[in-house]
Amino acid sequence: MTRRRQFKIGSNHGQRGAVAIEFALVFVLFFMVLYGAIAYGVVFAIRHSLTQAAAEGTRAAVKDVGSVEERAALAGATAANAVSWLGTLAPTPVVTSGPCPTTAYQCIQVSFTYDYAANPIVPAIPGLGIVLPATIHSQATVQLDAV
Repeated sequence: MTRRRQFKIGSNHGQRGAVAIEFALVFVLFFMVLYGAIAYGVVFAIRHSLTQAAAEGTRAAVKDVGSVEERAALAGATAANAVSWLGTLAPTPVVTSGPCPTTAYQCIQVSFTYDYAANPIVPAIPGLGIVLPATIHSQATVQLDAV
């Protein structure tokens, strides 16, 4: 006597392939959302770090260490030290000094420009459509009392 297999209605015996396809579709969507969050977080951290470094540089320029040129040098060194966590990718601060536009005082400006397109920390994955900035720019200005 031969036994026949009987399939119950509602069993998931024939659904094994569908589960794999559903997993593949959900995984791709989950990966895109996770990658977008990480990429945005890294860009946000770099921008915040550059803003903080420029502000630290201008705060250092307020110290009375001598002439405007010495204050500008101290501002540049302090700002460069603040972005040293980027290692070889750290941008060089641009420090400018001159008369303030609306007053007779001197102003010192510290600015950074990070070329993210040429030096990405999280590389862009083609086809995902995640838009990352080409450059990240930050600056801070301080007005000095009469020197």
